[in-house]
Amino acid sequence: MMPEVIDCLRKDLRELQPDFIIVSGDLCSRPDRDAVYEARSILDTLGIPYYPCGGNHDFHGKDSRAWFLDAYRDRLPVQDTVYTFAWKGLRFCVLDPWWRWPDGSLMPVSPDHTDMDNGLEGLAWGIPPEQFSWLESVLRSCPNEPVLAVSHYPAVRIPDRLRTDWLQDGGCLDNGDLLVDLLSIHPNALGIISGHVHLHFIEQVKSVWQIATGALPEYPVEYRLFEVHRDRIEIYAKGLSDPQFANRSLIPGRDLTRGTEIDRHAVIPVRW
Repeated sequence: MMPEVIDCLRKDLRELQPDFIIVSGDLCSRPDRDAVYEARSILDTLGIPYYPCGGNHDFHGKDSRAWFLDAYRDRLPVQDTVYTFAWKGLRFCVLDPWWRWPDGSLMPVSPDHTDMDNGLEGLAWGIPPEQFSWLESVLRSCPNEPVLAVSHYPAVRIPDRLRTDWLQDGGCLDNGDLLVDLLSIHPNALGIISGHVHLHFIEQVKSVWQIATGALPEYPVEYRLFEVHRDRIEIYAKGLSDPQFANRSLIPGRDLTRGTEIDRHAVIPVRW
């Protein structure tokens, strides 16, 4: 359905006119250079500024990041997969988690260049120490700016309310607790925007909001809309204008990927 989904999304975005889009990883699935550029070309057709974040499908081979940086060189604020940008007083910090190898080390490539379509069991990811240092320096340098971190992998596990026998849990950052701890000691840190787990969930841990969004071509075929107000950020799950895509993608009995009501809407207080 993806070409049709993109056509509908493009039309909907023309009406909605968001200021920008955050693409929270797994922009493509084929592990080759051409796929990276095809994904870039599709995103360009949306006609809305966007900020890309790499995921396990994007960053698992030795050349993956070079392809990413080359393809998105005109879309990134700096030539790096770790970057920050500000919008109307709100700051975003995009992270690039690495792969956890069997010896416990973190490396930028997967330990065996696993085929991502054959399941993620036994794989793990974490934030490298230098990115923690970078994030803390950004948080300290802009104490009056509310900050949202962006990581393809959530920092917290899928909540128990969404766990079922058929759930294929892609996992979360294995040092996500350290990310939550770092954010929670900074009053200006709000939360973490993520993808990866192919379902919607919103979970507050300490003072940190974890906002995970499902995959666009899978049920319920939705994205997140962030509305920024003077005293709050409201977050909604928003579907395409044509409901046929959700109907076609629904596997009977597996509608929990849309999340419960508390996973579909949240209000985060903000102090500017």
